[in-house]
Amino acid sequence: MQLRHLLLSFPMWVSCQNTPTTPVTVEKETPVSDTLLFPRASQGSYSQQKKVVKDMKNALPTSASNEEISRVFTAIMVQHLIPHWVGTPWSFEGHPEQPGTQPVACSYFVATVLRDAGVVSNRYRMAQLGPEDEARYLSKKDAILTLSFSDVDSGKKLLAEKIPEGIHFIGFGDIHVGFIYRKGNQMVFIHSYYKDKIGVIIDPIENSPLWEVCHRFYVYPLSGNSTFLHRWKTKKAA
Repeated sequence: MQLRHLLLSFPMWVSCQNTPTTPVTVEKETPVSDTLLFPRASQGSYSQQKKVVKDMKNALPTSASNEEISRVFTAIMVQHLIPHWVGTPWSFEGHPEQPGTQPVACSYFVATVLRDAGVVSNRYRMAQLGPEDEARYLSKKDAILTLSFSDVDSGKKLLAEKIPEGIHFIGFGDIHVGFIYRKGNQMVFIHSYYKDKIGVIIDPIENSPLWEVCHRFYVYPLSGNSTFLHRWKTKKAA
């Protein structure tokens, strides 16, 4: 896990990425450690993984429970797509179709991963929105969770109280977007970080420098959200 030398503060402007993997199966989720180490990128190219993702989604039976749909969606994001992006550097103008080919802005990282998971059709439209509007773009007319806090400790407490297990979209104030993933009591931010053009990282929340510049989060749950999962499941994979 490429986590870091992220201790310094950074500019207030932004716009907001790959390492190779071990095989994973749909039947059994690759274990995530206590420190939320993600699996390395799944064997094969990113294009091959996109085909695997499509098959996983299309294989869900009509009678699949919310729990099963959530498990498959989480595996798609955490095991098959995101690990391929880790290490892709950041650029304000970056909008590559695949990881590792060019630097990627934070909003295009999020929109492209969601497109490849079968969620977003027009990644350009989504990526050009601000953080709050991106959350609303994903939520349709669902409520989004707005968390405001005055200091790091209160912010971490809010996340611990309000964020259930699973993967969620998160907008950082007016400046940045990414995902937040919770497993048990551990949480990480997953985002294309602009400081020194570091790019896509898996960032334990207790260490993240984003607390220094952001005092408001917009969160929209993905896995664990029955309304979102129903929309995702019934949308035909392209």
